[in-house]
This record gives sequence, structure tokens and C-alpha cells, in this order.
Amino acid sequence: MEGTLRTILSKLWDYQAAILEIARLNKALKTYPESIRTLETEIKTIEKKLTKTKTELDENKDTQKKREEYLEMCKTNLEKYESDLMEVTNQKDYSAVLNEIDYAKKEIHNTEEELIKLFEEIEKNEKLIDEFTQVLSTKKEELDKALEDFKATNQEQIKRRDELLEVKKKLESEIPLKYLKVFYNIAKKRNGIGVATIENETCSACHMKIRPQKINEIKKHPDSLYYCENCQRILVLIPEDDNSE
Repeated sequence: MEGTLRTILSKLWDYQAAILEIARLNKALKTYPESIRTLETEIKTIEKKLTKTKTELDENKDTQKKREEYLEMCKTNLEKYESDLMEVTNQKDYSAVLNEIDYAKKEIHNTEEELIKLFEEIEKNEKLIDEFTQVLSTKKEELDKALEDFKATNQEQIKRRDELLEVKKKLESEIPLKYLKVFYNIAKKRNGIGVATIENETCSACHMKIRPQKINEIKKHPDSLYYCENCQRILVLIPEDDNSE
């Protein structure tokens, strides 16, 4: 025997109350305070800066290596041109070699200046990486502690949620599957609320007036299923002296 429909609907009302409260508690347990959200934002910002600085460091080191190779080539060329200068026998070649020497010296000077700036940039990158790494480590430690504190202060909510999960499981085993299906088909279209009570002759969910004739029908036929004519939710009439099942 499934039991009377009145009993089933009363349990369905309790079932809905349980799942709504579980959802509320889950949301509360996932909704961190502003201090935690601020730490998470700060950590993401620092991680982005750290990644960007590491990329810049790699690029600067790569450029440094290439410019050092170019500097060595310019120095080698300068030595060659200076050696060639001693061997030229006419003014035209002499002028050409002098131009090459002049160009090589300028390139050496410019490249050395560039390398000095690159060295400074690399030092700056490495310093920033150290700073970001230290700050990131500190912020993560702060976040871990804040999360632990948050969890500790919410033990009661966690306990209550776990208790309600057991209540939900028990009611699921007691409510016939066909009524659970009806409930969920309505609830998924009605913001999770598939059952409503009649309070002061109105639907507790949509607050529309219930016709007195319909209320009398529900009272006379408690083992029949009735729906709100406005929102189509299942209507449950809970007597004042029967607030719990």
C-alpha cells in the first residue's frame, strides 16, 4: 500500500522543504565572504603579473644572447678590418676599410649600450619575479587559513545539510516514484517549487486566491490530487494541528 495521498503529499511538502534548504545551505557554503574573494582576486592578479614577467625575462634573455653573439661578430669584424687596413695599397680601398671600421665601432658601441639596458631589464625582471613569488606564497597561505576558518565557522551549516540529505534520502524511499516524477516535472519549470500549501485561501507559491469551492473539494477529497489553477503547482492542505509528519 502506498498510504493515503494526504500522507504522501505531506511528505512531498517536507521533501521539497528539505531540498530547498539543502540548496540554500550549499549556496551559503560556496558563497565566501568578501575577504576570501578579495584574496582570490589578488592571487589571480599576482599570478598574471608573474607569468607576464617570466615571459618578459625569457624574451630579454633570448635577445641578450643574440645581441652578445652579434657583438662578438662585430668585434671579430673590427679586428679583421684593422688588419686589412695595414695591407691596402690604394686610397679607395683605404677609405672603404675605414668606413667598415667606423661602422663596426658604432655597432659595437650601440650593441654594448643595448646590452647594458637589457642587463638592467633582466635584473628588474628577476627582482620582480622574486617579489611576486614571495607575495604569492604569502597570499596563498592567507587564503588557506581563511578557507579553514570559513569551514570551521560553518560546521553547523555542514552538519545541518548532512542531516537534511539523510531526511531527503529517507523521504525519497517513502514517496512513490510517480509522485516524485510529477513533483520534479513541475518544480523544474517553477524555480524548484512543485508543491504549495493553501494559506489564508491563497496559494503559498504564487499568492493567487484559491476558490472556496476548490478548497472545500480538497477538504472533502483529501486523497485526490489538486493543482493551483494559476501556477499549476500541487496544492497541499495542511491542517493547523498537523504541522509535521
